[in-house]
Amino acid sequence: MKVKKLMLALVMATLIALPLVSAFAAGSGDPDTTVAVTDASMNIGAEATSEIKVSIVNAETDPTELRGVEVHLTFDPTIVEVVSVTPSAALFDGTLQIGQNQFDNAAGTIDFAVAQSNGTPVYNATDAAIATITWRGLASGETVVTVAGNTLMSDPEGYAIAVDTSVPGTVVVDHMAGCMTGSVQLQGRYTHSGAAVTAEKDGVVVASATTDADGNFRLENLSPDTYEVYAEMYGYLDTFQGSGVQVVAGEACTDLGATKLLGGDVAPQDPEPDNTIDIGDITYIAFRFRGADLTADVNGDGVVNILDLTMAAANFGRVGPTLWSMTP
Repeated sequence: MKVKKLMLALVMATLIALPLVSAFAAGSGDPDTTVAVTDASMNIGAEATSEIKVSIVNAETDPTELRGVEVHLTFDPTIVEVVSVTPSAALFDGTLQIGQNQFDNAAGTIDFAVAQSNGTPVYNATDAAIATITWRGLASGETVVTVAGNTLMSDPEGYAIAVDTSVPGTVVVDHMAGCMTGSVQLQGRYTHSGAAVTAEKDGVVVASATTDADGNFRLENLSPDTYEVYAEMYGYLDTFQGSGVQVVAGEACTDLGATKLLGGDVAPQDPEPDNTIDIGDITYIAFRFRGADLTADVNGDGVVNILDLTMAAANFGRVGPTLWSMTP
């Protein structure tokens, strides 16, 4: 009888001890946790950043300290490539121990692991960054940066903390808007402002600009393509870049160089001059010598005189548009 009582006592003691051992092995409570990747956008050839962020919310009793995070991400390597993954001290303010920091731009993967060996214990945090990803845009489109299922967290004892929620990020890549620059010089003038410059595609104007005092201009927001470029000014023959100007995504502004507009085309031909310097222009200027009608003032100096007549006479017979050149 005594033996039976002793065995029963041992069984009861074992049953009572089991939950205690199990609870000790499992660590503290079960906090709510999230790993998220922030969105990013850029043009082709440009760079932008996303952050890997962590959140943890513990109950007031029996909280679990977060000591380490291991993150695995996937992305489309035809849309973007990773330039770098830089650890951040927003979540852990102590000494960071980087267990893994690698990316594979061929496979489209990022593997990053960080633990804290000292510093402020982390029990609760909201959207605290552990790393910054720098992307470079490769092609127009978008890719979802997915948090893989083997992402996990750890407490100081080396027990796993479940990742409850993973939030993917979206990286969007747009075509880089191209541009053109150049200079338009107005014959007979010392100030070259006011010339209109346009880029056309299939006869449709897609960008326009006006020259400054030095004759410089900049055409912006051009999609990668080939364009014809025209420059015009009242009193002058038009000029154009006849070979077509190519704008390439991700490259510097296309420089057209300088061109010169030839003066003397002033005679109105309903509603503008006819892009030809002929006897009508010569006569038009001559009849307005020193008069109040300044429509024949080719060089814009405020008076119709021999300077305007001489310029028109020198260009007599020329027809526009001339080719884009300083010696048309």
